[in-house]
Order: sequence, then C-alpha cells, then structure tokens
Amino acid sequence: MSILDSARLRKRLIGALIIVALILTVPHFLATTSGAYKLAVATAHHKAQFTKTLGPPIKEAWFSEGKQVWSNPATAEMLIPVRGQMRSGNLRVRAIKEAGQWRLTELMLELASPDERIDLLGKAPI
Repeated sequence: MSILDSARLRKRLIGALIIVALILTVPHFLATTSGAYKLAVATAHHKAQFTKTLGPPIKEAWFSEGKQVWSNPATAEMLIPVRGQMRSGNLRVRAIKEAGQWRLTELMLELASPDERIDLLGKAPI
C-alpha cells in the first residue's frame, strides 16, 4: 500500500465517521430543541413524584423516539428515556400546539422494574 492509498483511506474513514456522527446527533438535537420536548421535560422535573420515584439527579438519555406532525393543529408524540440515581424509565408524551403554544395531553412516567406507570399530569398511578 502506497502513502497515497493510506491517505485516501484515512480521508474516507474520517468522512465516514463524520457522517455517522451527524446521523446520530442531528435527530437528537432536533428532538431536544422542540417546544413539546422542552415542555414535557420541564413539567416532569417540576413534579415531586418524578424526582422521588427516579432519585435525583435525573437526566434525559439519548435516542428518544417520536414524531411531530405539523398540521393544524400540530401534534407531537414522544418517548423520552430518563434515568435517575435509583431507577430509570421513559416519559411518554403527547402534546398539541394550539394558538402557538404547546399543551401536554399526556405525560406518563413508565417504569420497567417493577412494571408501573405514573401519570404526571395529575391522575393516580396506573
């Protein structure tokens, strides 16, 4: 292998790594900057039961799932992984955008072990 071939290979590997990094980070960035995501996370963090159940400090993990539909009205459905000192789970979020403002219609903390769901918008545990 010549020096030119190794330089080309190195450039291709660096290019591939940049593409992979963009594929992994851009969707996360777009999701976490949306109004529905920010509202859901802020609302959850203000609920004492959320903090008590997971144990502080609580952080949102990467690779949240979901979709936003930009119709009239706009809607969002998301699954946001969360992890605290004691437990981890997912925030199940549904939101609607009315008159330019996001409003949560569902904010559920889903725990895997034990299987438990806690409605953070006000209802009793399911």
